[in-house]
Amino acid sequence: MTMETIQIFNYNNSDITIKNENGNVYVNLTEIAKAFPEKNLSQILNTQAMSDYVEKLAEIRNVTSADLLRVTKGGNPNEQGTWAHQKVALRVCQYLSTDFAILVDTKIEELISKGYTKLDTISKKDLARMLLESEEEKEAMKLTIDAQTKELQASAPKVEYFDKVLESKGYLTVNMIAAELGISNIKLNRLLCDWGIQYKQTDCYFLYHKYRDRGYTVHRPHPYIDSAGQTKTRQHMYWTESGKRNVIELYNRKTGTA
Repeated sequence: MTMETIQIFNYNNSDITIKNENGNVYVNLTEIAKAFPEKNLSQILNTQAMSDYVEKLAEIRNVTSADLLRVTKGGNPNEQGTWAHQKVALRVCQYLSTDFAILVDTKIEELISKGYTKLDTISKKDLARMLLESEEEKEAMKLTIDAQTKELQASAPKVEYFDKVLESKGYLTVNMIAAELGISNIKLNRLLCDWGIQYKQTDCYFLYHKYRDRGYTVHRPHPYIDSAGQTKTRQHMYWTESGKRNVIELYNRKTGTA
């Protein structure tokens, strides 16, 4: 039986819901988007860095990407929207605001350890005072935040450019198609390889020759940060709407779910 605790806190005049499901906390990203109207949450979720993170986390936790990013429609209005597992939610929040990321992290810790979180709005001054108890912890957190901020600032211009190009063309990541099918990116890529649709070479997927001229996919460069902190680009395969339809039809036919 699932034990669930739901709490709400206010940020920038927007109520944001977090819930604890047996120790796993989920955050309502739809509500977060309302608190940051100047940000494009969809673009953040579709960056290669986020897709890679969700895919790897799903593999480590032995779940699907749909378990980490849930979309709930209909039913109880309080349950509707896009919900992110706490680890994914914190990555998203780092793109939005360092202060907000720290606040959400604090609220999650409160909900897990105490079973509740304060519902009042917290100012930056109050947040700084209550956040850390020791100077050692404060310095460690500062170093982490500085490193994350530099990484995001370095990659942001290129990420934003490529995301706008991809969005304007209507291209889709395998992450998005897998989520619609309710399976992980890893499983979908593996199935497409097993079925002779694609193969992997130098960390990039390619369609086999007989499928290449059908307009199913495109290859585009995408920025990433290497171990030395340098921003580089690598090729990544994206699916078109036509490709998505064919993948879904093939999956339904092969698995008997049509």
